[in-house]
Amino acid sequence: MTVREGVVDSDGAAIHYLDWGGGGPPLILIHATGFLAALWRPIAERLASRFRVVAVDQRGHGDSDPAADGYSFEGFASDLQRLIEALELEGALAVGHSSGGTTIVVHAAQHPGAIRRAVLIEPILPRPEWFQRPPGGRNPNAMAEAARKRRGVWPSREELFESYHARPPFESWREDVLRLYVEEGTREREDGQVELKCSPEIEAQFFDAVSDVRPWPMLPEMACPSLLLWGAESHLLQFGMDRNVEEALPNARTALVADTTHFLPQERPDEVARLIEEFLSD
Repeated sequence: MTVREGVVDSDGAAIHYLDWGGGGPPLILIHATGFLAALWRPIAERLASRFRVVAVDQRGHGDSDPAADGYSFEGFASDLQRLIEALELEGALAVGHSSGGTTIVVHAAQHPGAIRRAVLIEPILPRPEWFQRPPGGRNPNAMAEAARKRRGVWPSREELFESYHARPPFESWREDVLRLYVEEGTREREDGQVELKCSPEIEAQFFDAVSDVRPWPMLPEMACPSLLLWGAESHLLQFGMDRNVEEALPNARTALVADTTHFLPQERPDEVARLIEEFLSD
């Protein structure tokens, strides 16, 4: 299947996208923190028979430019709107995984009606109390701290694959999806090594941006029909996120995907694609 790629300008930054074509309604796929548009390939190839599928690299990810003055979900939402306008995707459908789902929620608040149906896969919707710093305490954003410690440069893609394949969260990914991430999510360096396209520092800044977003007041304003997909073994369920988000969204339904975690699109892409197709074709 031929995939076209391009960039759109968003406030001086080049935002990269992949376009699988298709003659149906436009469908935008937005990846999670640290990932990239190409990781949607197994899902996009199935959906392209029913939709015009476009996947975007969020700022600092894949082949999109990094942010010049920091990262915010308001900025990610503005990039998404610029993509919609530049590619004439008005009235689009949208699927967002993790922070990609957060981007959709913020975009819906900024641009009501621009997206007519949405699938939010394990959206990150923080509450203020998650990031309250106790007196004299450490930075409470453990995800940002962990990202900054992540190894960003590897001797080879094969060594990166072998390391990731043996440990969480990647050990539960379908093997071909992990290989896709290793191949497409890295670039070769002049010294012969490979580095992650999304550097550990940029990934950490994305997680820091999560500390600043306040999505819960936005949820009741998100009027478009929405499907919430959760991994049945996701850590987010311990917070009751599935029930709370469904109650907050005025027109939402929920589905759990068995034997999956927060990374269900990478663990069971065929099942996720089926659920997306069923909902968006309803």
